[in-house]
Amino acid sequence: MLKEKSGCEQTTGAVGSEVHRVSLTDQVIAVLRKEIFTGVYQPGDKLPPERELAERFGISRSTLRKALLLLAQEGWIEIVQGRSNAVKDFRTSVGIEVLPDLFFESPEAVISLQLLETMTENGIWECQQIMIAASKNATAADEPLLMAILERQTDQTPITEFYENEFQLYRELLRIGGDLILQMTYNSEVRLSRKLLALGIVKEPPFPLQKYHEINRGLIQAVCAHDVERIKTLVESSKPDVRNMFVRIVQNMGRNRSK
Repeated sequence: MLKEKSGCEQTTGAVGSEVHRVSLTDQVIAVLRKEIFTGVYQPGDKLPPERELAERFGISRSTLRKALLLLAQEGWIEIVQGRSNAVKDFRTSVGIEVLPDLFFESPEAVISLQLLETMTENGIWECQQIMIAASKNATAADEPLLMAILERQTDQTPITEFYENEFQLYRELLRIGGDLILQMTYNSEVRLSRKLLALGIVKEPPFPLQKYHEINRGLIQAVCAHDVERIKTLVESSKPDVRNMFVRIVQNMGRNRSK
């Protein structure tokens, strides 16, 4: 049972040097999200009535409804007016932006070598497709703009600013490529990355700075020269570093959970 109180917040452990407060709404979401993800509720099951759920958590109906609405927006449930809310198949309805929360709520069900490999392969594939799409439309005039964004990345760049610069670099490449599906996919990646940054889980650039500049400078030059094979070679060469980055992310998640 959760404890309803003024402000509807509960203090949780610190992430970095900050103390995070979790609302009752978020606590309900965390519990129900985990129960759906781990199979307590199967696709097509009906959630208990709102009155019963509110009593279970010891919260008001308005707080519960807010939690259910947010779960529906994430794709976990379907709200059916006048009837019990239905559990959806999260495998076909939930996006990757919920992964940071799931790592904390159900690490034993989420963290695995298979997930690590999948995230690595997806990251490599997406990077390569963005570069190849951009190479079809890029001109020599695009290179100075892309290089200028890259040059903002220094040893003194704060980590959040570092990744915002990277997001801008890839958004410029996406603009040049003009592939709407890739742009939408990348939006999910950005939301996920920003969550990981906010939680203090991502603490450093993906590669050592010298290598980061070397790989990205080569990719920008290859894009503007329409050299697809060079793009593939450079992206493939970054694969070990991408995998190591995900290993560090998982390790950071474990450390932050123990606080």
